[in-house]
Amino acid sequence: MPRFASVTFNPDEPMPPQTADWTCAACSLAWLNRALYIDHATDEWAAVDYIGNPENINQQYGLMDGSGRVLADRLIAQGAPAWCCWPSWDEVYQLSGVGALLIGGGGWYHWVGVRAPAGANLLIANSAPGWGGVWDSLASSDWQRLGPFAAVFVPVSTQFPPPPEA
Repeated sequence: MPRFASVTFNPDEPMPPQTADWTCAACSLAWLNRALYIDHATDEWAAVDYIGNPENINQQYGLMDGSGRVLADRLIAQGAPAWCCWPSWDEVYQLSGVGALLIGGGGWYHWVGVRAPAGANLLIANSAPGWGGVWDSLASSDWQRLGPFAAVFVPVSTQFPPPPEA
């Protein structure tokens, strides 16, 4: 497994529009892989295959587990120190300043990447701009309206896996 001395994150990585109405989680994972300079599953359909079609993502339901656990597992398998949670708005806002994030709204039925905090909002990488009235920025009012939200977080200043004990 590769070891990251520190994770490099490019929040400005472009997000192409999704080509199917159920692939937002795959587009988000592909975006995050590119943004973290992981050279695997870097486009929508490669990410669909990597997530696992049809058992983990499929045309009928999209991502089968709204917690994002499979997305975190795929990142971990690639050597990234990922974990998932159900954060509050304040928690996800704080995390957005120290790492890379994917978030998925249960009421929104949509996954996006988080680029950075911006004023009172979050700048997002959205493969379906306009879905649910959200384009490239998410406000706390959107969070309340479209949640609850799951998050997959990758800190950008850590070693993973930890170095062996001397």
